[in-house]
Amino acid sequence: MPTIIKPNAQLLFTWGSEEFITAMSDVIYRGYSIEEALKRVRSDPSLIERRLTQLLRDGHHNVFEFIGASWLIEGSRALTHELVRHRIASYWQESQRYVDYARNPPRFILPPSIANSLTPLLDRLSEGYNAVRGIAPPEDARYILPNATASKIWVLMNGREFFLTFMPLRTGLGAFHELRLIAWLMFNTLIEAYPITARWVWEHLPRLHPDYCRHVLHLSKARRRELEAKYGTGDCRVLSVRSAFDAWGLQIPESLRGLVEGV
Repeated sequence: MPTIIKPNAQLLFTWGSEEFITAMSDVIYRGYSIEEALKRVRSDPSLIERRLTQLLRDGHHNVFEFIGASWLIEGSRALTHELVRHRIASYWQESQRYVDYARNPPRFILPPSIANSLTPLLDRLSEGYNAVRGIAPPEDARYILPNATASKIWVLMNGREFFLTFMPLRTGLGAFHELRLIAWLMFNTLIEAYPITARWVWEHLPRLHPDYCRHVLHLSKARRRELEAKYGTGDCRVLSVRSAFDAWGLQIPESLRGLVEGV
């Protein structure tokens, strides 16, 4: 039997902080020393929300390049081919040229709706890979592996790219459902690390990309009513979250669920 797993995203580390961005704005624009600026921010934490909200609202987004995160993601090759199109990021991906799946059997990632029907095919593909490995190295045997093959990929993005480009592009309902799921899983890991930025982005997502809600708006009235009845809302952010996790048979993580249920 082939090993079928679900997509996942593990936060490895973050860098920078909302506190430092706020303090540095006093260094850059008011001539404070960094020590004075940090002292001011720490004595009045409400300044962080006011300052970051102003920066986000006014489009002064370059400062969010001073925060960021790194994840270890496991998704299908179909997913990673789309993920790496975001070039303002760094990637290091599992090598099918060097990993020998005859010794370490491949994992596969498929939506639950088609997993059972494709299991026999995956068995034959695994057998075919092993047969090719009998006469050729992994770099040649990999030609037989499908897009459903799971791949680990180390990803690093700064906050501007992740929050203000990646999220608006990859969480709209028109995005590939597996990448949409991964985007929400990545976002969930940063809600506590960067709470003000994450909440502002959540609240403004439909306005951060002109096509964010297009897929919903272009549905027939009957299909739209069906979706709204199933998920209890017409909010395209909530439809995006609930449909992605539903498609993969996964529970919405606690932090993200809090935002969804607050709508």
